[in-house]
Amino acid sequence: MQRIMVVVGTRPEAIKLCPLVQELKKRRKVEVLVCSTGQHRSMLDSALRAFDVHPDFDLDCMRTGQRHATLSARILRGTDEILRAEDPDLVLVQGDTTSALSASLAAYYAGIPIGHVEAGLRTHRRDEPYPEEMHRRAIALLAEYHFAPTVTAKRNLLSEGVREESIFITGNTVVDALRISLGKSDPRLDWELPKDKRILLFTAHRRESLGAPVRGMLRALRRVLAEHPDVVAVCPLHHNPEIRSAATSILYDAPRVRLIEPPEMLSFHRLMAQSYLIMTDSGGIQEEASAMGIPTVVMRRNTERCEGIRAGVLRLAGSGEEEIYRLTSSLLTPGSEEYAAMKRPSAVFGDGRASARIADALEKLSPFPKRSCV
Repeated sequence: MQRIMVVVGTRPEAIKLCPLVQELKKRRKVEVLVCSTGQHRSMLDSALRAFDVHPDFDLDCMRTGQRHATLSARILRGTDEILRAEDPDLVLVQGDTTSALSASLAAYYAGIPIGHVEAGLRTHRRDEPYPEEMHRRAIALLAEYHFAPTVTAKRNLLSEGVREESIFITGNTVVDALRISLGKSDPRLDWELPKDKRILLFTAHRRESLGAPVRGMLRALRRVLAEHPDVVAVCPLHHNPEIRSAATSILYDAPRVRLIEPPEMLSFHRLMAQSYLIMTDSGGIQEEASAMGIPTVVMRRNTERCEGIRAGVLRLAGSGEEEIYRLTSSLLTPGSEEYAAMKRPSAVFGDGRASARIADALEKLSPFPKRSCV
């Protein structure tokens, strides 16, 4: 019996790791332990509840306004204590969060092998996104096993000197989660959407978007709404107070805007499914929108989800107001051929079986050798 500890700290991590937790629990030779760092609190907990996943350990590390260094130290210390007490055979982390990096470092110090889910995503710009790009590069140096969602991700890892035999192309577990979510959720939303309007979903939250960039995004949205009277914008407000302040000040009297609290995962996926167009700086939404075939304007200068750009489902608009406005408005123009070409589901990020592939690989890799030098 191999004991695998899965560390999760944020809502996106929960969405992408819970399908894998469920899959691993089906395997007879695996004991799964779930450690929540609590990096995000309510948003994380709601995602875990949606999958009926209950953490075995909760570090409860969230503090209002804490700095990256403080959060990293708190997670590193707490994870280290659990790893020393439980001594799992493998630690699984996902993506590029502070939780993923700190837990990986704790596991490395303890001599416990690390598996990295969603490995190999790169923008090749160290501060875009910040601090995620450096987090995922560092995790690649610490991990023994790399579960890359795409061929491009594998190539990125190979170019950095990662051994090919340690890389497994699996697809992205977010597609697994999306299928589970849309299959179980009630088609009704927590709010009413007008039947005679096109729904534009707008989200912004990245640290590099704070300040002038996000204000430009919001002004672009306001201009789009003024030009297209048949469009209603739904804007889930991120908990970051700077995002909330900018949104309320710029959109407070804009026509046809719904400013809402971040919906729980099931409701959010239903909202996406009913959207005509999406404007976002999120990474996970790029993947989900591609799978669902919803044309999406990516409000960033570059993206690590370049597969969606190549597939034609995503369009990179940059972070400037004028570029975002022009691209979004053109896609909303009735009869837009560009929009029609984008509106098609793509399996570029996976087919919904990534969790099974990762679990299969882990069964073949077991037992996981630990380092004896610690």
